[in-house]
Amino acid sequence: VLERYANFDDNQKLNLFTLLSTEMDVPCKDAMTALQSYSDSPTAVNYAKLAKILEPARLRLIRRLNQTQDATAQLVAMRHDLLRFLPDQPDLVKLDIDFKNVFTTWFNRGFLVLRPINWGSPAHILEKIISYESVHAIQSWDDLRRRLQPDDRRCFAFFHPAMPDEPLIFVEVALTRGTPNSVQNILSEHRETIAAADADTATFYSISNCQVGLSGISFGNSLIKTVVQNLLRDLPQINYFVTLSPIPGLVQWLRDSNLYDPK
Repeated sequence: VLERYANFDDNQKLNLFTLLSTEMDVPCKDAMTALQSYSDSPTAVNYAKLAKILEPARLRLIRRLNQTQDATAQLVAMRHDLLRFLPDQPDLVKLDIDFKNVFTTWFNRGFLVLRPINWGSPAHILEKIISYESVHAIQSWDDLRRRLQPDDRRCFAFFHPAMPDEPLIFVEVALTRGTPNSVQNILSEHRETIAAADADTATFYSISNCQVGLSGISFGNSLIKTVVQNLLRDLPQINYFVTLSPIPGLVQWLRDSNLYDPK
């Protein structure tokens, strides 16, 4: 199934998603009968029957597909395709709910692996960091090196054992003395570096989700908390954790509110 899907055009993908959403849906009449039986007699046997009938066949199919080699990444890519169709195909939302629910289970914090990303990381991982950076674009390999190589810079990413070469989310951290007043100073190629041991502040200045097919699965909160613990272990003198985050649309809002003064 996955091999054939990889060669589908958009019409064929849409046909498959429509089939999964309609013909492999919950059998409503059987579900109502099972629910009535459980309501009349809430035994373990009736509960098991109800739980089984409420699980759509498409969800069981997704789980079975995941038993094949390298299937997890292919299923994540499949949901990426599905998300493209949703704006014009609202009937497919049920299928997306099933994908999201099963991914929430597969990609929970217990399965995620934190890995530091540095200038010595494999080239194919570094290439993906450049590609996936969505907050402050990485302009070149020199730009990437300035973010990873100096002693006062850190980068961490979550990986999943089923997708060891694909970062799920990563965060870039600047180790500073005091809170920086602009991200431009952090990214400047002319800035002065400091020793990590001299820093008292960890500034989180960029966080990027990497897999569109995992949209809606929360990683950021767990990543930041885990990185904080990691930094406190290695650099106990760090006392402050701050963020410099862009606020899209802020300037336009200020202009519309007559609060913006370009001077």
